[in-house]
Amino acid sequence: MTQNNVEYITAVIGTLSTKLGLPCSRIYRSLNEAGLIQNYLVKCYDVLHTLSLEYVAEDVVNYMTKKGLTL
Repeated sequence: MTQNNVEYITAVIGTLSTKLGLPCSRIYRSLNEAGLIQNYLVKCYDVLHTLSLEYVAEDVVNYMTKKGLTL
């Protein structure tokens, strides 16, 4: 994981925190447990970082909802 990945993941988590009104620590735990940090945000960074943070946050919420997972 690069410094760019860490900064991007932090930005996505911050956006989700603001959007959902949840603490960043809870969002991090949920994303990590679902495997989304490594298998989505890091793996697809090259494409995802070109999209808006709001779009990626919404995509994460939709994924978690479809899988029956909570943030």
